[in-house]
Amino acid sequence: MPKTLLIIGAGAEQVPAYQAAKARGLTVVGSDGNPEAPALAWADHRLIASTRDANATLAAVQAFTAHNAHAAIDGVMTIANDVPYTVAVVAQALGLPGIPLQAARSVSHKLLMKQAFAAHGVPCPWFSAVADAAELARLVHGGGDRRFVIKPVDGRGARGVLLIDRHSDLDWAFAESRRWGDCGEVILEAFTPGLQLSTESYVLDGVAHTPAIAERNYEHLERFAPYIIENGGTIPALLDAAQLARIDAVIAAGAAALGVREGIVKGDLIVTPEGEVVIVELALRLSGGWFASHQIPAASGVDLVAAAMAYALGEPVSAAQLQPTRQRATAIRYWFPPAGTISAIHGEAALATLPGLISHGFFRQVGDQQPTIRMHPDRFGFLIVEADSRDAALQRVQQGLDLVHIEVTP
Repeated sequence: MPKTLLIIGAGAEQVPAYQAAKARGLTVVGSDGNPEAPALAWADHRLIASTRDANATLAAVQAFTAHNAHAAIDGVMTIANDVPYTVAVVAQALGLPGIPLQAARSVSHKLLMKQAFAAHGVPCPWFSAVADAAELARLVHGGGDRRFVIKPVDGRGARGVLLIDRHSDLDWAFAESRRWGDCGEVILEAFTPGLQLSTESYVLDGVAHTPAIAERNYEHLERFAPYIIENGGTIPALLDAAQLARIDAVIAAGAAALGVREGIVKGDLIVTPEGEVVIVELALRLSGGWFASHQIPAASGVDLVAAAMAYALGEPVSAAQLQPTRQRATAIRYWFPPAGTISAIHGEAALATLPGLISHGFFRQVGDQQPTIRMHPDRFGFLIVEADSRDAALQRVQQGLDLVHIEVTP
């Protein structure tokens, strides 16, 4: 009998995991709150429950297994979906491999995460809980000319993430950040300058293996301020061997602080001008943005989706399969049209002729409303390319962006 894998979340970015599971011959159970979620087209069985509601998802899983004794769940995972707690709850209830519940709670609550880092000496930016706008003003004004980042402790997709300083409207900033979280709590962090990085590692026996690292692109930081919007990333990041080793060591330390010695660890890190590596956040899941499914395999030859799937099913993952077999460059960038009604999209067909094209996609079509850019879901679409060198990848991705013109009626 083929093994059965439960994948929590069935959006567009989850499709590659469903396809990979089917290619392996697995029976796939898909879970999503949206019965029309696109990845469910690849599922053998569908469970309709909110991915962020762990209890509802577990109840749906238990009802499914009660009525399908021949299709017991052998593993549970997610990709590009910030629901590690839901995954951990299901895994624990079914006696399956998974991260500890406390680790899942910590990465789902940024204050708990930072407190774990601080308790174990893991470098991270200064942080503080913020109870109200008055406390925010006291902390920010006490920092002089420093800049800070305020965000919901349980936010995702850059919702409510704001860059602020003592000249900002702090009453508005507190309310704006707070409204994008579920629990109503916010955290303030020192804005740390330096090289911003996205990492995707597999921690094996407490050692981090990071096959590729992307340099995060924030070229529009001032354009969209106070909202912090990432414009993709570039592999390889400009790092030397010593920095790469230090990054692996810090990721492993961060995972250990959370109680994790094996599994996927996604990182948002900064290499400061002084050379220190600090962790902004860790996530115990495969990342979104087609990083694990498209960019890392193209750049390094390492299939972290397969590794995460093996871990979920209780199969061994070896250090050898986490080592790069190629060294190529990739770049992902996004389109940012002005707000309004999309009246025309020109040039998409020309993308088929773009050298090194890996993938592209539009999140909206003609007639849809393009919102003002305040968070990552507001981006119009993406473009991913590969090349032999970093410079060539950057040239190709810009060429592709220039091929497409989006007309918007304000």
